[in-house]
Parts: sequence; structure tokens; C-alpha cells
Amino acid sequence: MRPRRGFALLAALWLVVAIAAIALQFSLEARERRTIGILASERGIQRAAALGGLALMQAKLEQAVRLGPSGDNPALARLRASDPWFGADSVFSGPQLVDSMEVDVQVRDLGERLNINRMSEIQLQTFFSFLLKDFSKSIELSQAIMDWRDADSIPRPSGAERDAYIKAEKLALPTNAPFREIEELQDVIGMTPEIYAAVVPYVTTHGTLGQVNLNSAPVPVLRALPGMTDVTLNLILQMRSQGRRINSVQDVLSSPPASGGQRPGGRPGQVSGVSVVNQLNAAATTTTSEIEVEITSRVGPQAPPSKLTAIVRRQGTNAIVQSKQW
Repeated sequence: MRPRRGFALLAALWLVVAIAAIALQFSLEARERRTIGILASERGIQRAAALGGLALMQAKLEQAVRLGPSGDNPALARLRASDPWFGADSVFSGPQLVDSMEVDVQVRDLGERLNINRMSEIQLQTFFSFLLKDFSKSIELSQAIMDWRDADSIPRPSGAERDAYIKAEKLALPTNAPFREIEELQDVIGMTPEIYAAVVPYVTTHGTLGQVNLNSAPVPVLRALPGMTDVTLNLILQMRSQGRRINSVQDVLSSPPASGGQRPGGRPGQVSGVSVVNQLNAAATTTTSEIEVEITSRVGPQAPPSKLTAIVRRQGTNAIVQSKQW
């Protein structure tokens, strides 16, 4: 009788353990589903807040166009009278409240950066040479970038295609297509962390216009423009330091005569022919027409943030969202 009772007790204990294990499993699954549900809910709230922040920024940008400039700085007010989005980085960036939830907004004038996918090899060489003060390195990097972007697999004399990356044991290979994000520039052969850190403030892959704003772009960006000379660059910086607005490319370039030579009374070193002036006209602008808006939202300090990046273009008195991505 006792052995049977012992067996029954043991079976009961095993049954209790099995039930406890099953209950624990259900509890863990329920907790996991609850966590997933909370995360999904938080992500939804964050995305809604980011979209609300974008709508708020659209309204503010349109208000700046329609109501005109405000502030105590007369020189800055004059600039913004002709370009309502001038200085958008400082005017519109910062924390914003969206239905009592704070989101962080960062605004960048795309006219202050060079689009790495639109730059020619000569522009790339000029940019890297000015920034790095190393002509040989500028040739290597510019040709490597062109080889990364172009559709063929034939390397330039100082460039690199797929075989060179495999030989160098690189993890990323050339895509033979435009860069999707500027971070991909780190994978280009010859690019070091130090060079990337120096380059990244001046380049982008976003935007559709690809024009540089003469009134706000930094010196390394201006120097890479086609036809840009030291004389022209110095004149641009002089006008900006005096609070004078550049209304057109012709304000800093003397118009070339029909023969393409130096116009009497013109500024020496500024005219290099009709074609160069036309290239500069196509590559440069004097107004802020396209900006990048980056909105970061977070429901709490422990929650993974949601980040929304949008390109907003000015069309008349409207701020039109051209694209957005998470």
C-alpha cells in the first residue's frame, strides 16, 4: 500500500510542477505580449507626435512667408524680408510642444550643403582639396566617389571598383548607384573617420534642387561651386559681413561681353566665360527654398525614440512636404 501512496504522491508533485511550468510559460508569454503592445502603443504615440510636429513646422514656415520678418535686428530683418526662411536652422530648430508632448525639431537649410550625388568630379576635387589641403588625397577620394556612383565597373586611374574593395577586405562594396544616405560615404575606399568627420557638415544626399545658397552657405561649400574664384568668394563674404543681401549671381559676377573676355570696369578674375557663369547660375541660388526637418519624439526616457525626416520646399506662400521617411 505504501509504495502505491508514494507513487501517487510523486505523480501529484510532478503534476503540480507541470502546471506551475505551464502557468509560468503563459505568464511569460502574456508579459511579452504586454511589452510588445506597450511598445507598439508608444511607437504609435511617438509617430503621431512627430507628424504633429511636422504639421506645426509647416504652419510656422508658411506664417514666416505670409507675415514677413520680425525681431529687433534691422539688418537681419532686411535679409528675411526677401528670404523669409533665411537662418531657418536657428529660427525654427528647438523643442516644440505637440498636444503637451515635447518633440525635438532640427531644421537645416539644404542650400548650405553640397549634394554628394550631384557633384562633378572637378567639384569633388575642389571641395576635398580646399578642405583637406591635400591635392593627391582629393583626387583619390573624388575618383573613388565617382566610381561608387557610376553604373560601370571600370575604375578610374586613382579610383576603386569592386575588386579593389574585395582586395582591401571591405565589408561594403560599391553600389554603382547614388548614395542613399550620407553615412554610406564612410564605406568609400580612402575615407577615414577623421576625413568623414571633417566632410559631413558640408554634404548631404537629401533634396531635389541641389542649389547652394550664396547668402548662407559656408566657405567650403561655396568654394566647390563651378567658376568660383577667390575674388568672387571674398566679395560674397564681404557682402555678407556687411549685412548686404546677394539678390542674384550677377551681384558678385561682372557680366561677360559677347567675346567672353573681361568687361571694362569689371572685377578682375571674376569672369571666366559665358559657360562658367551659366554653370554657376544653375548651381547657385540666393534664397532658402528647400529645407530638411528632422523631428525626434520620445514618450519617456526609457522608450526608443522615433525619428521623422522630411524635405520641405517653398512654393509661393506654401510649405510643401516633398518627402518624408522614418
